Amino acid sequence: MPIATFETTDGEEIEIDSDDVVRLAAGRKSETTLIELEDGDEITVIATELEVAAELGLNPLEYIDGEADDEELEMGEDRDENDPED
Repeated sequence: MPIATFETTDGEEIEIDSDDVVRLAAGRKSETTLIELEDGDEITVIATELEVAAELGLNPLEYIDGEADDEELEMGEDRDENDPED
């Protein structure tokens, strides 16, 4: 599988082997991604989840953590239901 180099939020470059990746999740800052590795390490890089998945040749549907997206959708649905203009 591919190995890609990413810049961390500390400004360092790190090589990631796609075979070691367990999960991708949105980082705390915009345009960052948290990469969870098999050994339990978590690394935050400056790239979107889709960019990381593409660079590593990973299927985004299998590796990107969709929980955050689900929470955002639920919050959006709640706002729509309580919208006084409806």
